[in-house]
Amino acid sequence: GVVNGSNTLFTLANTPFASSEISIFVNGQLQTPPNLTTYQDYSVTGSNVYFTTGSVPTQGSLLLTMYNKVVA
Repeated sequence: GVVNGSNTLFTLANTPFASSEISIFVNGQLQTPPNLTTYQDYSVTGSNVYFTTGSVPTQGSLLLTMYNKVVA
């Protein structure tokens, strides 16, 4: 997605099996994942990441996603 300060939708290169399998960083700061606390910075549906209104990345921000493989 376009990092313009108002866009809330971004698309991942790969679809995680669960939202707990990724970590999202904005300008090096880890974002609060869904279902960890009562507050969350984003939600994940398929390969789409939706930032909450209060957590929209500002224009020019660097977004990085780390995929965490869960091995059973």
